[in-house]
Amino acid sequence: MASLQCLFIVQGEGRGHMTQALALRAALARAGHQVCAVLVGCNTRRDVPGFFLRKIEAPVACLDSPTFACDARNRSIRPVATFLEATARLPHFHESLRRLDAHLRHHRPNVVINFFEPLAGLYYLHRRPAVPMIAIAHQYFFFHPAYRFPAGYALQRAATRWFTRLTAAGASRILALSLYPVAAPDASPSGPGRWSGAPMTVLPPLLRDALFTHTPARQPFFLVYLLNSGYADEIIRWHEHHPEHAIHCFWDNRHAEAVYRYDRTLTFHRLDDEKFLALMARCRGLVTTAGFESVSEAMYLGKPVLTVPVEGHFEQYCNSLDAEAAGAGPASRRFDIDRLVDFIPSYRNPAPAFQRWVHQAGARFVQAIEAVAWAQNARIGQALDEDLVDLVAYP
Repeated sequence: MASLQCLFIVQGEGRGHMTQALALRAALARAGHQVCAVLVGCNTRRDVPGFFLRKIEAPVACLDSPTFACDARNRSIRPVATFLEATARLPHFHESLRRLDAHLRHHRPNVVINFFEPLAGLYYLHRRPAVPMIAIAHQYFFFHPAYRFPAGYALQRAATRWFTRLTAAGASRILALSLYPVAAPDASPSGPGRWSGAPMTVLPPLLRDALFTHTPARQPFFLVYLLNSGYADEIIRWHEHHPEHAIHCFWDNRHAEAVYRYDRTLTFHRLDDEKFLALMARCRGLVTTAGFESVSEAMYLGKPVLTVPVEGHFEQYCNSLDAEAAGAGPASRRFDIDRLVDFIPSYRNPAPAFQRWVHQAGARFVQAIEAVAWAQNARIGQALDEDLVDLVAYP
């Protein structure tokens, strides 16, 4: 079977989509396939982390992409400001679409794999290229009948579903990541593939290979991950009331030192994937903004989790409740680590069942990607055969 050339398009707003891309690249490589290029949706607020550039093992290019607007303290999401800022930058996004088109023409991949980047959906919605696209993200699970949104929030729910559909516009197949297995969804015109007619498959989280090399231990410190560095003040306030608890905190703060020791028991670290995983394997528990990937990694290692959604980030609020229902640990509106301390004695480790679910991921993702690519090749071959028949039959 011929090797596939895969082009990745990755949303750069969070780190989870990047670690998913790393995990899938490794699975594809084991199956004899290649990633010919990676396009990352970038913005001025966040840098593409060094660990991603080092480990993806493919050429990386940045595309100016929509991003969330935060308040002055770099804490909460401002939806109206996000919309206005995106509108003002439309000319930049038009240039990004032009560059995306140039990359596809240059690399001529067999399949495009989109990790929740809206530019890819916009491009496929308007250009409809022949190369098939597969959309991968946990957000597509929002359309499964087993998923339960929090009561109320009608406007936020509608906006989240609309944006999620946009990222999958034109997709040939949609792969939804879930913390737990569910029955196959029925086809529905209201699902994420409404603009493409694409079927959806629910699959396990895509976790990076480095995670599987760690043996869990339990040492007396908490690990914290902050998507927005403005939440560091909450960690410091809690720590000053509880200095007996050691904390290692990772934050996305490009201006900070690589390691900043606040005092004897509180240390801040710039993002470092290997150090983060090593500490997660040894920590007492994880406190994190409610990203899907960090929760999945903690569940795999059997670490209790306190999830705290970024203010104004409805998707993270949904993630926190879903993680709580899956047995990861309590959801909270604040970085009140007391809640995790109180929860730990009653924690029921979901790791054995969760690990069995996760270990299905690599092969199933590769099979799904191969199926889409080979089906497209078969359609092209059939079209060529029909053209030859027409030529022979022409008098």
